Amino acid sequence: MRTWKLGMIGCGVHAKANIFSSLHRMGYPMQAVCARHLDRAQAAAKQFAIPKAYDDYRQMLEKEELDVAFVITEAVSQAGIVKECLKKGLHVFVEKPLGMNEKEAWEVAELADKMDRKVMVGFMKRFSPSYCTLKEIMNNREEFGQPLSFMGMFAITSGRPGWDNEIYTKVGGIHYVDLMRHLFGELKEIHGYTNSVDVEVDNVFTMRFQSGIIGSMFFGGIPAWKRHWEEICVTGVKGFVKVDNMANVRYHYDRPVKTTGARWQTLDEADLVLTPVSTSSSGGWRDLYLNGYVGELEYFFACIEQNQRPVCDARDNVKTMALCDRIVNCLKGKDDLYV
Repeated sequence: MRTWKLGMIGCGVHAKANIFSSLHRMGYPMQAVCARHLDRAQAAAKQFAIPKAYDDYRQMLEKEELDVAFVITEAVSQAGIVKECLKKGLHVFVEKPLGMNEKEAWEVAELADKMDRKVMVGFMKRFSPSYCTLKEIMNNREEFGQPLSFMGMFAITSGRPGWDNEIYTKVGGIHYVDLMRHLFGELKEIHGYTNSVDVEVDNVFTMRFQSGIIGSMFFGGIPAWKRHWEEICVTGVKGFVKVDNMANVRYHYDRPVKTTGARWQTLDEADLVLTPVSTSSSGGWRDLYLNGYVGELEYFFACIEQNQRPVCDARDNVKTMALCDRIVNCLKGKDDLYV
């Protein structure tokens, strides 16, 4: 494993709990950290044994000889910071969203290609063991059959000023927007319905993908969902598979069995449920693996070392942001065109 010189821009709750902790668990030392307030950067530096702390990321980029930058800041600022990191010749891992619309996302993608640097967006659900298993089951056409439809939901209350339908979709729901692209391909048609009022988000979408898969999705940012909950169930011709909150996977195949009478007279229908082992020996690290944080970072470094383009790179992110824009527009009553 090569020792990369890592610079961290942003050290909020998510950054420290998930990204910094995952890197620490993986044995990747960090060289410098930056936050808007120096005392916060210094506290993070002390906690994770990071040699240098800054309150100006431009100063950090100028003084430190870095290979990779991690950008985990406010959503609206990330695209601009990523551009400056690219101009310094750095590979970049950036939290979603990268850009607040398709146009901003496209500008970063163009620059990343021009500079020939890797940019990976932190869509960690692609690397969660539960969703990886779901996709594997879906692709088992012999037993699962052709995937036909899905039902899903992503719910976590926000209550933050300004978190209307657009911000909720592009900062929270975007995880499931990207996951749908990852599982089902590109969208053909979408219709949306909303009961949202200010920051109380309540939206439902019906969709048809170019693959032929149809489905519905609920996004909820209301007090009823103070606990985070997400689930998705995919139905194929011969089976179904369901993921609950990344904690378990339930799947069923229709396997005809021999019986002496009607099947309702027997107990021969079987579902297989997969769950993680619950043990204190995980040391509290389990969620970093189940949520996909460790998996996404392992993949990011592998792409740099093997000179491969990440599947969720800046250019692929353009499609995710475009889909976010289509979702927001359909909630505003704007016609959604077939593509």
